[in-house]
Amino acid sequence: MKRAVVFAHYDRQDVVDPYVYFYLKQLEHLCDRLIVVSTSALKQEEITELESIGCDVITRENVGYDFMSYRTGIESINYQDFDELVICNDSVYGPFFDLSSVFLEMQEKHEVDFWGMTSGTDIAYHLQSYFLVFNRAVLNSDAFMQFWESVGVLDDKREIIKQYEVGLSQKLLTAGFKPMAYADYMPSASSQLLAMAKRFSFAKVNRKIKALLGGENIIPRVNISHFHWKELILGNRMPFIKVELVRDNPMQVGIEDYENVIRSVSHYDTRLIKNHLSRISDLRS
Repeated sequence: MKRAVVFAHYDRQDVVDPYVYFYLKQLEHLCDRLIVVSTSALKQEEITELESIGCDVITRENVGYDFMSYRTGIESINYQDFDELVICNDSVYGPFFDLSSVFLEMQEKHEVDFWGMTSGTDIAYHLQSYFLVFNRAVLNSDAFMQFWESVGVLDDKREIIKQYEVGLSQKLLTAGFKPMAYADYMPSASSQLLAMAKRFSFAKVNRKIKALLGGENIIPRVNISHFHWKELILGNRMPFIKVELVRDNPMQVGIEDYENVIRSVSHYDTRLIKNHLSRISDLRS
């Protein structure tokens, strides 16, 4: 299996954090090419350190968010020469498990053409773009090439999600390719309604409940990588936890025991998380 990885990186202090180095070292064991595309002004010693662990480093202007970094990295290689292409970024801590076992499991699912760690239904079905894998059939398709040719600089994050994160999955689905999420989780109806209640106003939740009782097919738009992070790690061997969840906890879910949860299933050094949070908290003070 000849594999290439394009990794999108950004740090406000123009460094590569130790948690990112740990992630990159795990990826390096799995691929033939590892391209790090950074929108930070990395010093030469940082670039040299990345190269020493097997990374090809590209720095670019900080515009266009991760999808422009993905495009830059993809265009730097003959991606059709590879059996698989991975695009991923530094928005997660981990991996908590050996990723080679994840790839082996997904390779055995012969009906799958592209996959990610988790999926979402906000706007439309899609695989979340912090970790995506495409097989050779996808890489050789016009749909894949046309999508990346269409990627440009967008400043609105919601528009990026709509056009690029959701748009990529939908374009490949339309072309007949089959997706799968490695750590998909189907919560119970009660937990879905509870998650909705935390996200939406009471009036909006009440309307959704009435629609559900009336038989309308509504899929609650819940980000499972936030709301169900614990179930994913404990029950689905999810190898990551989102940085945004631990750093900001925008939906105010219970994360107080995240270190104990990780330690219960992994030897991952949670000090990588604590140290990173400590460093970036200084930027807000």
